[in-house]
Amino acid sequence: MAKVVENLVDSFYTLHISATGTDFKKVEHLQKCDHPTDEKTLDDVTATDDTRTIKAAVNFKEDSEIEFEYILDPTDAVHQLIQTSFDGNKELHFQLKYTVATGESRQFKGTISKLATDNSDTKKKLRKTGTIAITSDVTKISG
Repeated sequence: MAKVVENLVDSFYTLHISATGTDFKKVEHLQKCDHPTDEKTLDDVTATDDTRTIKAAVNFKEDSEIEFEYILDPTDAVHQLIQTSFDGNKELHFQLKYTVATGESRQFKGTISKLATDNSDTKKKLRKTGTIAITSDVTKISG
C-alpha cells in the first residue's frame, strides 16, 4: 500500500533583481538559484574546567555566496544588468521568491563575483552561470 504524503510544498521559485532596491525585475529563463543559508556563527567558550565543548552564538555574520544559472538572452534588460553590474563591480538588490511557500522568500544585496559562459553542450542554448556574494543581511519577505 502506497503511503499518502500530504502538506508538502513544491519548490518553484523566481529570482528578481534591482539596481536601486525598487522596481524589481524577474530574471527570465532562470534554470537554478541556490537559497541563502541561515547559519549562526559560534564561538568556542569552553572553560578550562568544562568537561565538554561549550559554544555560544555571536552576533556576527559570515560571508555567504549562492550560485545561479540562466539561459542567455543578450537583448534582455535584466541579463544586461547582470553583465554590466559584474563588469563594473556594482552591488545589486535581489529577491528570491517562492510561488507557493511564500514564507521562504528572501531579500538581500550582493555583487556578482563570478559570471561564466557555459557552452559545454552544443544541444543546449547558451547558459550563464554566476555567483552572488551576499553583502547584506538576508531578510524574509512575503511572496
